[in-house]
Amino acid sequence: MTGYQQLAFVSSVLAGFAFAFYGTLLISQSTRRIGSWAALLAACAGICFLIVTLGSTFSVTVTLNTATLPEALQAQQEPLTTLFLLGIVLTLFSFGIGGWMRSHKLGVATICVALMGLVGVLWVMQPFIHRN
Repeated sequence: MTGYQQLAFVSSVLAGFAFAFYGTLLISQSTRRIGSWAALLAACAGICFLIVTLGSTFSVTVTLNTATLPEALQAQQEPLTTLFLLGIVLTLFSFGIGGWMRSHKLGVATICVALMGLVGVLWVMQPFIHRN
């Protein structure tokens, strides 16, 4: 698989996961405002991943027909990378604040876990961040 295929696949899986989390938050019985914020962040993450999925999928299609990526599509690679990372950050934040819907202790724990996850994601992804 090419890098674009991998990015399209991973983004599509993460988009589905973010939208599933969003749907779960929508039907939760919590009346706390933090649940609405968690749902909003999950929806924003899903949309970021959806855009990356579309951009990467069409980049794959173009690379199958040509040896090089056209300049217009090359210019999109940095914004797609940024959107991918933004989607991950938004997903982690939605997880982090989602714990507050249940209790203060769980909220603190999920914020801590989300921050550790963010550090881990940035550490793992750092070599793969596409910069022009």
